[in-house]
Amino acid sequence: MQAADDKPVLYWCLDHFPRFHEFQRPDRPVGASVDLMQELARRAGFTIEFSPRTPVARCFRQMASGEADLMTNLNKTPEREALMQMFPYSERVPESLYQRGDDPRTINQLSQLEHLTLATVRNYAYHPDLVTLIRHLGPHRQVEVASIAAGFDVLAKGRVDGLIVPRFSSLDYLYNTPRLHLKFKRAPLMLKTATPQFIYIGFSRYSRHAKLAGVIERTIAEMMADGTVSRLYAPDAAQTDLSILVGN
Repeated sequence: MQAADDKPVLYWCLDHFPRFHEFQRPDRPVGASVDLMQELARRAGFTIEFSPRTPVARCFRQMASGEADLMTNLNKTPEREALMQMFPYSERVPESLYQRGDDPRTINQLSQLEHLTLATVRNYAYHPDLVTLIRHLGPHRQVEVASIAAGFDVLAKGRVDGLIVPRFSSLDYLYNTPRLHLKFKRAPLMLKTATPQFIYIGFSRYSRHAKLAGVIERTIAEMMADGTVSRLYAPDAAQTDLSILVGN
């Protein structure tokens, strides 16, 4: 598609992603990722077209067909790299480990995980180092669940000792589920891995605007170097008051 001012129009496929791109009204997303993508479009010389709220699995299908050009806030996997060129733009926020609020244990060392049964979310792209760590626990200490909601459910019922989930998505779920407030606590253990990992903007390998890949990659690198990404993704812009969600 070509805009009236002759700028190419790139279609960004996105779902509701708390604190980054949120659909507070049906036709227009808001958040740090929206600001980032608008600035990227301005600098790289294209017009951005937002999708309606679209499930991530459907976005991947649209990327594979060339119907969509861009996705954001992605973790890298080989399967995704086969569909799109992936450009890093911000360091990944480590996942959180949750316990039940009445669990007296203080979990602050990785070695303590060896004695726990842990739940993880199926099809979520965890950091490879974290995946290796969890696999070393053995199959009898791992439970895969279909969603963040299902994970908190099995944790509340005592079927697992801990739940490892993406930080902001889990906070958003707790925030919007009042019956769960103060029923869980976030363990002090930092799941930051030795090898840093980034989040990525994906550019479809089947896009009709393939010639823009180079300028998009260079522009993203410039926005990282000049502090634009850090400013837009500042932690203070994406925090929730934990005191109403989890116990201490």
